[in-house]
Amino acid sequence: NLGSLLGLFLGVQLLSGILLVFYYSTDFSFDSVQYIMYDVNWGWLMRLIHFNGASFFFLFLYLHVFKGLFMMSYRLYFVWFVGVFMIFLFMAVGFMGYVLVYSQMSFWAAVVITSLLTIFPFIGEYLVYFIWGGFSVIGLTVKFFFVFHFLLPWVGFGLVMLHL
Repeated sequence: NLGSLLGLFLGVQLLSGILLVFYYSTDFSFDSVQYIMYDVNWGWLMRLIHFNGASFFFLFLYLHVFKGLFMMSYRLYFVWFVGVFMIFLFMAVGFMGYVLVYSQMSFWAAVVITSLLTIFPFIGEYLVYFIWGGFSVIGLTVKFFFVFHFLLPWVGFGLVMLHL
């Protein structure tokens, strides 16, 4: 069952994330990832499980959605809308996790993706400044993403319970 596999991978992500958070520092994001990979006992394995687990989670998420479309599960409106909301929530969590490495690729991904919010009239620019914590992506942005990357999966877990 794809839903059960999703639950398993969500649990793996939550557990590996809790273990990784003990060694991650937003002040030295890239260096702390290197520290986890090379100096922490079994840190490389925890990080490997965490970022590959995210890929498998999304693979099974998309398969779950396609199965739901094929089986016409969208007729269960509440369950379907909670599921669609969870897709966007977990995509945001995945993006925030990608930014936490704070390499050049993740830095520019944060700049480009958050700049898309400027399409909203009147508030878009202020939303971007709020997320960035200033006029560009800085260390405060990484802290913002770290907090939400840690908290939103627990919201997602609650939504999964509602989705059942």
